[in-house]
Amino acid sequence: MSKIGLFLSTFNPIHNGHMFVANKLKKEYGLDKILITPLNAIPNKFEELPSIKIRREMCRLTCEDYDNIMVYNTQHDSRLSCIFDILQELKIEFCNDDLYLIVEPDLFLSFDLWHKYEEIFDVAFVLSFAFSEYDYGLMKNKAEKFEKRVIIKMLEHNYISSECIRIKYAQGLKCSDYLDIKAEKYILNNNIYVSKDCLFKECFNASKNRLSSKRFNHCQMVAKAAKELAILYNEDEQKAEIAGILHDIVKEKDKKYLLYIMEEYGVNLSEIEKNTPQIWHSIAGALYCEKYLGIEDKHIINSIKYHTTASQDMTMFEKIIYMADCVSDDRKHEDVNIERELVKEDLDKALLFQLKKCITLLCDREVLIHPKTFECYNQLCQKNFR
Repeated sequence: MSKIGLFLSTFNPIHNGHMFVANKLKKEYGLDKILITPLNAIPNKFEELPSIKIRREMCRLTCEDYDNIMVYNTQHDSRLSCIFDILQELKIEFCNDDLYLIVEPDLFLSFDLWHKYEEIFDVAFVLSFAFSEYDYGLMKNKAEKFEKRVIIKMLEHNYISSECIRIKYAQGLKCSDYLDIKAEKYILNNNIYVSKDCLFKECFNASKNRLSSKRFNHCQMVAKAAKELAILYNEDEQKAEIAGILHDIVKEKDKKYLLYIMEEYGVNLSEIEKNTPQIWHSIAGALYCEKYLGIEDKHIINSIKYHTTASQDMTMFEKIIYMADCVSDDRKHEDVNIERELVKEDLDKALLFQLKKCITLLCDREVLIHPKTFECYNQLCQKNFR
């Protein structure tokens, strides 16, 4: 009796992290063969997908140098809703063998939403993996609810996602460290992931995949306002639009996750910051965009970091994102129309007006105010006095 693994992902693109996982699990659990199967789409996940033919070819090229890891061309539609049918197909071919369904962390966390997910347990073991203690804890809790044949493995690896690789490509960056050399050559020769609007589309989808429709609509409105202000003040409109769409990307994550990101990358919160969790999404969001999504532009990263507190010596670009968040079309607060007029006339006056409102409101509530907010306010006041 053999052990056959079926590794599912969109593989968009397949990368060294995927192959590390396949090799590690193959050795750890004595799998005799791992079949790589690119999925056509994942429900509720927005992603620009090259054709299944292109992704299968990238997988084939990558798997060439690995023993008993190969592409499996199923006769069924490669959708998540057809996984049970694919496993049934495999069970016929490997009738005397054990099947192991290998799924990535985000797919496992939504496993109970899959078509015929309970029946999948009757056909195969479900094998998933995590790279952080945070994800591992979530996945173990989910696995306990199933009370079925589930294995969760904690792996040590500097894992990078396919999404991050696509975003790096869209920024004109090299990805040789993350991909098989033949697969990378195929990507470059066929101009995959490098279309003109690719970067914004990837960031748009990244935000949409992580936010509620209401919060995502707000981010769209901020992106629109940021683009308009960038044109008005001769800043990079594409970067402004990207910063706007990403600025609240971790806004709806729980506090434990935000603390995990900040601790993971060595952020030492001040006593005031520890006691003002409402600003954590700005600090963690900047880190998330840089470390998880691969955004390398410091203007974008810093504008996300300061879009809640503001800061001394803010650049024009950072002021644009801060104010775009205040005057976007979805905002209905008092004086918003005054701010919309001010921001077109003088960005500093608009920012000072908003900071005065913010500081007054926080004082009335008797809550802590971040020093950076005062520093920005004082600097703008000094500028007006000259």
